[in-house]
Amino acid sequence: MVTRDFREAPRRDIYRILTSLVIPRPIAWISTLNEDGSPNLAPFSSFMGIFNPPAVAVTFGRHRDGRPKDTHRNIRERGEAVVHIADRPLLESLHACGEAVDYGVSEPERLGLKTVPSELVSPLRVAAAPVALECVMREEHSLGDQSTLVVLDVLRAHARDDIWREDLDCADGSLWTPVARLGSVAGPNYGVLGERLTLDKPRLP
Repeated sequence: MVTRDFREAPRRDIYRILTSLVIPRPIAWISTLNEDGSPNLAPFSSFMGIFNPPAVAVTFGRHRDGRPKDTHRNIRERGEAVVHIADRPLLESLHACGEAVDYGVSEPERLGLKTVPSELVSPLRVAAAPVALECVMREEHSLGDQSTLVVLDVLRAHARDDIWREDLDCADGSLWTPVARLGSVAGPNYGVLGERLTLDKPRLP
């Protein structure tokens, strides 16, 4: 068993090790509006769902000079976002949205991604995304001088028709290929769902 102590380890080493261990990670592909109203779209894999209340949580790092990421800045200023989950056909576009560009550059326009209006919030939705969650900011928590945890309430969920089971009234994971983030060694690396195992519910003794 290999052991690493993070209490005094360099930040870069901690990131590399933890992101190689905590896998697979869902990716929040977040749409916001810049200060001038132009669309912003970026992926974040420090992301999780919260189910009571319906919410999602995303951790945003900072630029090297201490400035907040554009997505975080936009959420702070406008209080709204759309969180998408991408599938395999959208992987290249999602990955390209991670490129550092000047503030105000529209990633959907740059990459030729069609967008559609949201229903309850101002940021646009990626038309081809299988899942889109319209969200408003609930709260944020500083995690020191390196990152901030942001909690977003989910107001409305959209799912593509082909992944939805009307008989169950929910999406079926066997009908689509959600993209997950893997470790960064010789990467960045991504994965999709492979073998699926269905077990009976645990029984009380």
